[in-house]
Amino acid sequence: MRANDEDIKIFHPEKKEGAGADLAELALLMDVYRSNGNMSKATQLGKTLATLSPESLFPEDAAKLDTNELRQLRTLMIFSIQIALHKYLPHQMLSSQAVNAMYEEISETMPGLFANISDGSSFTFYYLSVRKNRNVEESVGKNYAMLCERDEDEYYISLGSRVFSQTDIKVCDMIEELEFEE
Repeated sequence: MRANDEDIKIFHPEKKEGAGADLAELALLMDVYRSNGNMSKATQLGKTLATLSPESLFPEDAAKLDTNELRQLRTLMIFSIQIALHKYLPHQMLSSQAVNAMYEEISETMPGLFANISDGSSFTFYYLSVRKNRNVEESVGKNYAMLCERDEDEYYISLGSRVFSQTDIKVCDMIEELEFEE
């Protein structure tokens, strides 16, 4: 006896959606960014940002700091750079490229600083400031002062706040100069 299968319908899925489509879209976008120069700009930006230091951007303040305070200030600058890259570059792919290039350059040229950033807890305190999303600059400044063991010192709080915001402005300006394509 033969089964009647005339009422059986074959399901044909639509075009892939979700993760597969997202990956294909990202691959296409990566090709676009490679061909229009955005990826190489992001790489170069990251390498250049790795060379920024408190001594170059804040020479008078840097001269007043002891070794730990200067190391903490460098760490704050790198944190600020990373946040600014994610905030101002037109796509996460480009910010990730720039951040990775920055860390690669730091690990090659300043392995001690890289180890301090990788193993340290400073970023955790700064991330908490950013997540609270209220008075971020002041909160970052207070965390910088705390990490320098100068909790109530207005100079250190102000310095941390100023370095965070000025580094953000510097990164934004550098991104604008490179004229990334959207």
